[in-house]
Amino acid sequence: MADSSEGPKQPQTGPLPEPASPRPVQEESTAMLDVHPARHAAHTWTDFFIHIATIVVGLLIAVGLEQTVEHIHQRYALRDTQQSLEREREANEKDWARNETDWRNVFVELKNNLAVLNYIRQHPKTAQTALPGELQWYQSAFMWKHAFWDAAQQKGMVQLMPHATADDYQEFYRIMSTMSEQSLQAWNAINDAHRFDLLDPDPTHLTPPQLDEVIQLTLIALQKHVQFGYTFGRFANEFPQRPHTITWDTIEALRPTPSEADPQGMAAAHQKTMQRLKGANSGPNGTSIDPQALQ
Repeated sequence: MADSSEGPKQPQTGPLPEPASPRPVQEESTAMLDVHPARHAAHTWTDFFIHIATIVVGLLIAVGLEQTVEHIHQRYALRDTQQSLEREREANEKDWARNETDWRNVFVELKNNLAVLNYIRQHPKTAQTALPGELQWYQSAFMWKHAFWDAAQQKGMVQLMPHATADDYQEFYRIMSTMSEQSLQAWNAINDAHRFDLLDPDPTHLTPPQLDEVIQLTLIALQKHVQFGYTFGRFANEFPQRPHTITWDTIEALRPTPSEADPQGMAAAHQKTMQRLKGANSGPNGTSIDPQALQ
């Protein structure tokens, strides 16, 4: 009987099978709309048009939903922006009272300085302690806030506002920006006027040419400050419902014309001037200047 037992199996020495390579990971699609093909091919024109109509309706619904969500988001963003702008405007109105107080202080201060400097010119040997006043050069920058307005413009929120609302905000911040620039110009002019005190704070030590220069620079500073004040008046005219105490009439009262200062004595001269001004817009359509108005 043959021996059916087998000896020990020999290890395989052939090359090992390569491991199965992992399936490639398909990148996820980020397409906004996923259109699936029909389950069955269209066999008639009716089926074809129904299929096309289904796709079109689906696309319209998807686009409509996307626009609706965007519109709702814009409405909430616009509401938040307007609330922030109102809070910023209220903060500016609180600073406004201080700005008006500072303007009046600087105006009186510069008028005082001119009076003192002119006294020194007329009484050159007067000691500083005997002057009819002391030179003061106090100044304060115009305070205003505009961070939320800047952000609203950058984000395109202004374009979403009603026209009247957007115009109101734009005019408000345009005036604020103008006043900030005018305040800086007046600030620099005041610094120019009293730069002499870096060497000697006693104005009675100024030579006549130096004194004339200081008086001229002080006049320039006052002129720029008055121009700044007229914009306070413009604000009061544009936004009469907002708190204010400086108007155009306020500024005009601080610099009366000769006929206002002496109505009786200036009556004849004032009448001649008014006659000339009537000729500024003469002719059939009121669009020409009467030559006699220039004589």
